[in-house]
Amino acid sequence: MGLFSRVGRLNAPGRNASGNPPTLFAVRIQEGYHGFVASVVAICAQPTWRFQDPLPCMDSPVPRRKTFPVSSAEVIGGLPLISVIGTPRTMGEHLGGRLKPRLQVLAQYLYEQLAGAAQVEGQTMAPDDLRRRLRESVLPAAQHEPALWMEIESMARASGLPEEDLLLIHGYGDLLSSYNFPLPPARSTYIGLGSPHTDNGLPRLVLVAHLDPALLPYMTLLKRIPAHGPVSLSLTLAGLAPMAGMSEAGLAVATNELRVRDGVPGQFNAHLLASTLTAPSLDDAVQRVQQGPRQGGMAVHLMTNGGDRVSLELSGKQVMRLDDPFPASPRVHTNHVLNPRFSAVSTNLDQTSRPRLAKAAAYAVAASGASPSTIAGWFGLERTTQGSGRQPADGMGTEATVIFIADPAIKTLHVRRSGTPAKLESVRL
Repeated sequence: MGLFSRVGRLNAPGRNASGNPPTLFAVRIQEGYHGFVASVVAICAQPTWRFQDPLPCMDSPVPRRKTFPVSSAEVIGGLPLISVIGTPRTMGEHLGGRLKPRLQVLAQYLYEQLAGAAQVEGQTMAPDDLRRRLRESVLPAAQHEPALWMEIESMARASGLPEEDLLLIHGYGDLLSSYNFPLPPARSTYIGLGSPHTDNGLPRLVLVAHLDPALLPYMTLLKRIPAHGPVSLSLTLAGLAPMAGMSEAGLAVATNELRVRDGVPGQFNAHLLASTLTAPSLDDAVQRVQQGPRQGGMAVHLMTNGGDRVSLELSGKQVMRLDDPFPASPRVHTNHVLNPRFSAVSTNLDQTSRPRLAKAAAYAVAASGASPSTIAGWFGLERTTQGSGRQPADGMGTEATVIFIADPAIKTLHVRRSGTPAKLESVRL
């Protein structure tokens, strides 16, 4: 049961006041523009909605369960932060239980988006075909990073969803490439700043993500404290599909989605990025992220607490490491390839990508002693003297924007989500 069977994602008693199953359409309208938290509160408050494992809403007190590891939920910069501790299975079990309502609706929404893209191309997205495509990524994911796959398996069991539903969330952007749908990638801007350009004289990694407004309420900070391995803090989509992160090993990582033409069944890029956060060193992380073949494309950027950095562009079958002749200079990347040898397999469907790169680079190069608040001001997310009266660094609005600023040397993360009264806030590993 799952996204491939609309009836059954809720128990039979889950009926609305008229006796009919509640429709996803009504939920989507609520969460798309008025915030998903409000929608979930409404669902949880209605006694006629009964999930298999009734859960309080994200912002309500959550009773501890003896079967789950110690956990907490708070809000940092407008983003919910969930902390989990324990083995991969116990962490996955807790995440699946805590995020169950969100995962259910999110999987259905993304499936409908994928089916809509197929319809525009005159194709039909048959559930069985999609399920088969998703299952082809199970073995590569499990072999590449078994602990992370065990976590996803436990999430699926605890949420009452098939593994394919979670894989759809995990690899949605990659599927658009592997199916060759002409849709632009999720827009994002990466900036790597060296010590000459920051206020604390330490390296800093920045990712600004411009999201589908319907996905903004699902953005979640996830702090993993595994029984073995480094602690990590990542920006995720309901606990899956990390976009950026930082680990206790002194490593920060971020990614820009790329649309490519050679995507094939294999690894999901989000799984590769997640594996870097369990790596003990930069060299090991670089090796892990190159595992292929891949369903889609991405540019991935790694930075250590000492300022060493590596940027790679990956397609379904190719890997290109970008030259870095001036390591102390800012590095900027958006959603098109920079290596000309890569252009044969890439598709630039985002006409804003190059202008965004140029504007962000202008800010970064001119920066001297830039603080996290100053950087957020470049993108219209904080009021600063340096950014006042100027167009946002990437030329985008702030309707559905999340900024992620990592200081790996001091293991501190600064984040803010638009659309909330929250300011830029910091959290330590």
